Amino acid sequence: MSRCALTSPQMDKLFSTVGFPVYVACDLAWWPDFTTMAADKPLWKLVCRAQREIAALPEHGWRGRLMVIAMGPRVTRAIHTSAEKGYRPLDYQAFNRFHHGGKVRDQDIDSLRECLESGRR
Repeated sequence: MSRCALTSPQMDKLFSTVGFPVYVACDLAWWPDFTTMAADKPLWKLVCRAQREIAALPEHGWRGRLMVIAMGPRVTRAIHTSAEKGYRPLDYQAFNRFHHGGKVRDQDIDSLRECLESGRR
């Protein structure tokens, strides 16, 4: 069954940019399922710290500050493991590997560079 969710442009930007560190880490780990991904505690903590730093950037405003409070290793793992189940029979990580590991990889990297520049400012 298909689902469609509508979000504001601000929430779309926030959701997409905090996702990019996750995809980078998945690429580094060769795209395992998220239970395996989250079991790599040092990498997973680094990913979640990067998410919080991106969410805290000024352009995300109060929405980002709320996300900093709500998002941590456990919540991030739950979001992605739930997506893995919800996307079946599609292989969620196979899609992410195709999409973020190939098709839009350069765009993801550009977005992360924009986050870095914002953080530096």
